[in-house]
Amino acid sequence: MNKVQANLRARRDKLGLSIDDIVSELAARGIVRAYPTVAAWFNGSRGNRWNMDELRALLEILQTDLDAITEGEVELVEEKIPAATARAMRDLSEAQQQAVLAMVRTMRQEK
Repeated sequence: MNKVQANLRARRDKLGLSIDDIVSELAARGIVRAYPTVAAWFNGSRGNRWNMDELRALLEILQTDLDAITEGEVELVEEKIPAATARAMRDLSEAQQQAVLAMVRTMRQEK
């Protein structure tokens, strides 16, 4: 289980919601998903696989936001150029990613 699933599960537990509760709440929002699919979102067996409507609804049900469950490490990217940049960054090593981020921070300071 990764950090996102652990945080989602902790939030669900804090609210006292069962998987069945989540399935029902999703259905009330027009998102019909089977119990095993929703359970997998919380136990990590399927990774972080949601479409945007599912994720938005889940965050609403759990009364939280993306920044809280990812602890600020993940940001939704919906624009073409930032999405392409994010995809390119995935192919870099951790050290290379940190070097690129350092360069971007330096460039921001120069403005």
